[in-house]
Amino acid sequence: MTQLKASIAAGAELTPDTFADFIVRLRHDVEGDGVDEHCTANALFVVQTRRIITGIDTDYTDQWVVCCEDSMWFSPKEYWDGCDEEEREELNRLASDGEEADILFLELDEDDQWEILGEREDHTVTGWDDRWDYVNSHLTTAAAEAFIKRKQHDYKHGLRVYVESQNYCWEFNAIVKALLRGELTFRPNEGGE
Repeated sequence: MTQLKASIAAGAELTPDTFADFIVRLRHDVEGDGVDEHCTANALFVVQTRRIITGIDTDYTDQWVVCCEDSMWFSPKEYWDGCDEEEREELNRLASDGEEADILFLELDEDDQWEILGEREDHTVTGWDDRWDYVNSHLTTAAAEAFIKRKQHDYKHGLRVYVESQNYCWEFNAIVKALLRGELTFRPNEGGE
């Protein structure tokens, strides 16, 4: 991510310098080399948050998750990696239950691992899916990335920048083109109003 200094993308005041910086970034992202990075005409940089949807019947998906309280693990191995030594011993005991030889939890077929996890107290094994929901939009990549850097702690499943084409948004495109042609410029408020 580009380091932002005195940029309106990072919350700086609008001044002749920050406006000039904005125009340089806008030109890069919608007319310049930045276009090659997203291959989208008339780009708008949308910040999206990932939403995890659980409760899907496991007969209808191959994406499973084990949930316990506010935690989720997307594989038995991921669950195992988060366990302490005592919990691992318990899982190994459950894997060997009724068997003469000691069987380790991680040696079981994954279906058997899921079954053991689903039988644990306060644990639920269920199907899951995800979707990406709109958070906000930005005129430049740097502004979208600055938002993510500043607010990512508020979105536990992650944020991303998704580039939307504003190809048929004539008002939006007319304003962006006017900015890039210098027809819309920064004029400081000299009267203090």
